[in-house]
Amino acid sequence: MAEEQELTVEEPQPTAEAIKQRRKREKSAAKDAALGVEKFTVEVAGVFKPDLKRVMAAHGFNNQQEVYQNLLRNLIAADFETQTKMLRCVTTPFVVSEKVSIAFIEQSVLIIQQDPEDELISPPLS
Repeated sequence: MAEEQELTVEEPQPTAEAIKQRRKREKSAAKDAALGVEKFTVEVAGVFKPDLKRVMAAHGFNNQQEVYQNLLRNLIAADFETQTKMLRCVTTPFVVSEKVSIAFIEQSVLIIQQDPEDELISPPLS
């Protein structure tokens, strides 16, 4: 019979740099805990990035985190009515171009013509 050999898997020992980095992370985590700092992730649509960069440059911010913290501080410090105004969703006004309007009307007419029971009512011209 063949003798069974017991395989021992040795875990690799961390390098000096890995130990240094771990200590650095532990020290940073202890400092953050003492100061009450917590990680707060904000995910936003990428479409906002150019506008955010423009606002940051206009107001002298070079760190997005600073912008978010200022917004939160201002929101929290505001009275209830002001908070309500600040939290209201603001939409950017837009004007439908004549080209888009005509294309919409043409597509609408085509769809209505596909169902003969539908009635076409033209809007009054101003």
